[in-house]
Amino acid sequence: MTETVNLTIKIDPELKETIKQLALENQISMSQEIVQRLQASLNTHPHPAVDNQSITEEASAGLSAAEVKQIRLLLKKQGKKKK
Repeated sequence: MTETVNLTIKIDPELKETIKQLALENQISMSQEIVQRLQASLNTHPHPAVDNQSITEEASAGLSAAEVKQIRLLLKKQGKKKK
């Protein structure tokens, strides 16, 4: 037998009654009804595999000379503050 764990959730009372009715119609427990429906929903909407093999990055233009100069000034000011 497969190992199972308990899961406590809060649901709308109407949803609980719907699940209870469906479980009775299918002649299974509410727990089994919920598990089957969860598994079916996960099987019909599989998560796509991550494919990083065909990812291309756009090359950036880089920093302009003025931007580099500003960064150097900021770094220089921070260096003086630490002393």
